[in-house]
Amino acid sequence: MEPAGAVVVGFIALLGLLPVYFVWIAIDARRRRARGERAVHSSGGLMGMDEIWRPSVAEAQAIWEAEQITPAPAPIPGDGPGVITGGRIVIETGLRHDR
Repeated sequence: MEPAGAVVVGFIALLGLLPVYFVWIAIDARRRRARGERAVHSSGGLMGMDEIWRPSVAEAQAIWEAEQITPAPAPIPGDGPGVITGGRIVIETGLRHDR
């Protein structure tokens, strides 16, 4: 068999198996719903699509994720007493209450 013929046969086999895959997914989803499980959708393969087709959205998402874990600001000399006390630096984030 020539290489081009093998590619055609492989493509036809793929087209024949694709409906089987979708039926399998539908049956599995129905079985999970009957058990009361939540449907789990995978979107991992689509993550790279934003980088290609909508780069500004991907950049905004990256900036948003980076802002979610922003560290507390470092004290500066003009912060006054209470920030640097007795050789210790105290940064108050407002998340803890004084004991």
